[in-house]
Amino acid sequence: MRLLPITQKNIELAKAFMEEYRNKGYGENVLGVSDEEFFSFIYYGKLGELVFRDMLREEGIPHECKDILRPYPGKFKREGSDFVLTLTGQTIDVKTVEKPYKVRLLVREDQFSARTHDIYIGQRARNETEIECWGYVTCLELKKVYPKDFGYGPCRHWLLKNLHPIEDFLDRARRGERF
Repeated sequence: MRLLPITQKNIELAKAFMEEYRNKGYGENVLGVSDEEFFSFIYYGKLGELVFRDMLREEGIPHECKDILRPYPGKFKREGSDFVLTLTGQTIDVKTVEKPYKVRLLVREDQFSARTHDIYIGQRARNETEIECWGYVTCLELKKVYPKDFGYGPCRHWLLKNLHPIEDFLDRARRGERF
């Protein structure tokens, strides 16, 4: 696990992204949670992506994330990936949980069925200044997991502590090795 710093700029961008969803009525709360929790998920998801992008830049890993700050005006975003590794063309979906007691990377089954990504990154917000970047699991590995409901509908799941180490991801991505 690697601790990643949250910058003030990351916070501002993630809040602006979340507020655009709130103010324009984007997205649909299909999770059965309060509106505040729904917008919190959007905020922490975007914050996690921004912090992950900073790490890729610092590590010199070629990647694309051109639409990282472009909200999706529909109910669901089914196309595209958070990131694409330039050297291999592999897609990445970053999953960030916002509470210290949350211990799993979760991918809702409806999302997984509609669009898979080559690599899933698991992160957890530690506090207001740091995100724990635990590691990764591949799509092929998640396909073998039977979906389970953790309160948000059926999800593919992987314990953060059982993810492949993030350092392994960084080494392989830097070398342009496929996952």
